[in-house]
Amino acid sequence: MSKLETVEDIWVLTAEPRDLETGAHYAAVSLPWTFNRMMYNTSSKSQKQRALNVAKGIVGQEILKRELQRIGIQAETQRKSHRDEDLFDLNVDIQGQLTRLDLKTVNYYTDYDSYGRRQFTTDHLLNYASYAGPNWRTFFPMLVPHTQIDQNKEAYCFAIASSIDIRENISKDRNAYALTAFPYGTHQAFLSSKKLCSARESQDLGFYVDLYYNDVGLFDSSITISILGEWATDFIKIDIELKPGVTECLGPFSCISSFQIEKKQYDKFNGQIHISVAENELNTSILNSSKRDINIPPSDPLVIGTGDFCNLILPNNYTLYVIGWINKDDFLKACRQYTAWIWPKDSVDKYQNQPWSEISEDDIKKLKKADLADAYQSHPPRINAGWLKTTGRGTGACCYVFPNVPRAGGVRETNLYVLPKDLHTMASI
Repeated sequence: MSKLETVEDIWVLTAEPRDLETGAHYAAVSLPWTFNRMMYNTSSKSQKQRALNVAKGIVGQEILKRELQRIGIQAETQRKSHRDEDLFDLNVDIQGQLTRLDLKTVNYYTDYDSYGRRQFTTDHLLNYASYAGPNWRTFFPMLVPHTQIDQNKEAYCFAIASSIDIRENISKDRNAYALTAFPYGTHQAFLSSKKLCSARESQDLGFYVDLYYNDVGLFDSSITISILGEWATDFIKIDIELKPGVTECLGPFSCISSFQIEKKQYDKFNGQIHISVAENELNTSILNSSKRDINIPPSDPLVIGTGDFCNLILPNNYTLYVIGWINKDDFLKACRQYTAWIWPKDSVDKYQNQPWSEISEDDIKKLKKADLADAYQSHPPRINAGWLKTTGRGTGACCYVFPNVPRAGGVRETNLYVLPKDLHTMASI
């Protein structure tokens, strides 16, 4: 099978409106059923980031599936429901063998300072397809989070997506809107817990919410919002007109996934929506993994304002650069060729990652879980495998797509990596 050699080997694909709509839908309804692998906190900003990550994953999957089918390769998504665990898997016929393929996509945002990087092009990536660090400005690792390496995937496909930053701006380079907010803070577990939702459904006991619109505008105009949730294992969407100062009660729900608002309604939205638990029919204690009872309605209301909404429709210029694919076993073999890195020490050189030389017991556990325990060397201490470590506090080892941004740079979790040169071309499928 041929390896990546020329820029023509890289597929440059763009999204269609139906791809963007599919991504937005799954992102709006699937958070209660999606593992929070990045361990984001429960803030409103973090829930928006989780949802946008889902949208990106689904959109990329739809783009790739359509291109594979266009050239005559059998490719189907695993997902049948937003509750499926295999939300991001494709079943692809690779050389006559039906293979579970996991698309791994990282984002290059075009509307930022370069931080010392050249603008992204396929030529630039190919020029450094064999470079393994430490200079992160020309380092293009193909990343798999260490928390996912023991999943039952059979192959990985790697891509870089290019667009404006989708995290804050809701209207730039958009033709459509899926303005969505999510339960957050202390309400996130009670309203959106997978475990609590299942318990409610098993006993046919739900909860009800009161909605109150506190309008601080001049005209006391009403707004209409939608609640996306579930009851009795069925998806439900309830549209409700909220008049200032009037409380509306809705339910029952087994969970609430998100809240949506049309753009015209958003533009006249002044003030806040207060959502309180009016009644909880399930009286049983439901413990989470920390042995905390999550079936306790929060005493304060959930407050939703304009800043809590993101646009789950990705930008018009969303472009997917599909670099190549590799079998999981070959990935684990290839990563043994490389160096393990941690973040730069800015006082020495902000463009250079440092070798990963201080290794904790937890690090060794991660290596064992990835079947790479023998990659640990004690004298001198180092890891003889491609790993990029995070501090766990918002910064980590850096690379081209995750540059050394002050206080927020680098990878957000510890990843294994190979290089673009290790990948098979997409045409070889």
